Amino acid sequence: MANTININTNKTTDKYIKTFDVADDPLVFTLIRVSPYSLESMILGVFDSKESLLCRLTRVMDRPAADEEFKIEVHQLRNLTMEKDLD
Repeated sequence: MANTININTNKTTDKYIKTFDVADDPLVFTLIRVSPYSLESMILGVFDSKESLLCRLTRVMDRPAADEEFKIEVHQLRNLTMEKDLD
């Protein structure tokens, strides 16, 4: 959740800078396949843990095609309320 830092000690006009800690946000992982022929990317799945992503990657790698490339991306999962709290 958002933390606040007091930047003014005057009690009548307190101002705050809203910050957020990256470690507080839930993470999601995506597995992306890049075609060696057309270089197009295709999302193979969105996962809630690295273990579930690695399970899918292991299954996909049982039948790899020539020069296939896989990418793993990590994203912070933030909702509208969390973003509006930063305003």
